[in-house]
Amino acid sequence: MRNVRAYIFKAGAKVAELVGRLLLFNWFPPPVGDVIKDVRYGPESRKQSLDVFVPQGRGPFPVLVYIHGGGFHVMDKRSYRRLSRYFASRGYVVFNINYRMAPRYGFPVGLQDVALAVRWAHDHARLCFGDPEKVFIGGDSAGAYFSSIYGAAVASQSLMNPLGIEEGIPAEHLRGLVLFYGAYDMETVLDTSFPSIELMSKGFFGYEPQVYEARARIASPQRHVTAGYPPAFLASGERDGLHTQSVAFDRALSEEGVPHRTLFFLKKEHPLAYLWHGFISVPHFKCSRIARREACAFMDERTSMPRA
Repeated sequence: MRNVRAYIFKAGAKVAELVGRLLLFNWFPPPVGDVIKDVRYGPESRKQSLDVFVPQGRGPFPVLVYIHGGGFHVMDKRSYRRLSRYFASRGYVVFNINYRMAPRYGFPVGLQDVALAVRWAHDHARLCFGDPEKVFIGGDSAGAYFSSIYGAAVASQSLMNPLGIEEGIPAEHLRGLVLFYGAYDMETVLDTSFPSIELMSKGFFGYEPQVYEARARIASPQRHVTAGYPPAFLASGERDGLHTQSVAFDRALSEEGVPHRTLFFLKKEHPLAYLWHGFISVPHFKCSRIARREACAFMDERTSMPRA
């Protein structure tokens, strides 16, 4: 019965995504140097594929691996091609990835795909005029979760095995994380007001309480923040049901002295409803334009800094 609910949710969300992709997400994309679509990074599934967006001009360019959101169950890299073009137009080689999703594939499969894609992008960056020593990893919602837990594993190698990650990129090559309205503590996320959060979280981590608790404990980025955690950019809107997750993660980063920037859209300053979850996908929203610009400013700054 649980899987039936998950597949019904997935089917409805796919329809909504298709409408968004046709009418909102990919309007008026900026020009880039080259686009290479549907490159396979893994042998197991057609979902193990990515698109590459190369800037105009001469490299080597810094690299951004972008991981789409969708509550571990839905969305597709095709809905992020305009966003990927934006970052490429700002001088970043963008690897826009897909990964296997719930309910068919639970933890840690999606994370393993993400780690494999990041490693593939790092190892093939030079072929796409990218600099493998200047890598950023980013995403929205579930993609921000994957980015943040991968960053924790790179910073603390002892997490690799428990998370099912075979090999990460060198910590000194990971210049920062770009995180849009993510989930960072998988136990407290169940207490948020985000719609269908239990279905999405338990559909990925497991419905049995003991299984979920054990996986949430080891796979919650907020529980693994140390002074060596990668620099991060956090963006979220106060109207978002997941906003408290970003606030708590900001606090954890501050307590450990991790360099980071926050962009929090407060209700009293930005009262419009579009500041809810998902704004980065709608390019003409003001908050989306601000968030994209500030994310690039963060990456530009980290790119120009000497390697740690």
